[in-house]
Amino acid sequence: MKQQKIASVHLRRGKEESLERRHPWVFSGAIERISENIAPLAEGDLVDVVTKQGDFIARGHWQIGSIAVRVLSFEREDIDQAWWNRRIREAKGVREALGLVGNTSTTCYRLIHGEGDLLPGLVVDIYEGNAVVQCHSVGMYRSRQAIAEA
Repeated sequence: MKQQKIASVHLRRGKEESLERRHPWVFSGAIERISENIAPLAEGDLVDVVTKQGDFIARGHWQIGSIAVRVLSFEREDIDQAWWNRRIREAKGVREALGLVGNTSTTCYRLIHGEGDLLPGLVVDIYEGNAVVQCHSVGMYRSRQAIAEA
């Protein structure tokens, strides 16, 4: 599989603690600098979040604003179609376990609930078998085709 080339967001000393607890956001004030390994960074691009010493912590979508990175993974893995398929399948499995999928009492349920499903910035509701997708970040909007396919 082809390795993705992405920029690195270097945190200020001590700002990795919330990420070590698996909090899915990096606030702009926690960032010391950005190493752009490729073309200039654009909103929605994937970035690696690293400690001041350069140790990998997470991978996520970059966005200008107070929430600068929305973490998609705490593993160094490609965010490709297989990744989207797996994440959305996992979310569906939770809804199946809760008895929401195929429930004759209702025809609607929330399939993806952002951070709760490790997909910050994404909400997907199912209404009578139709998916309604809400992208609350540039990265999720730019990923909408992969999301729809999954």
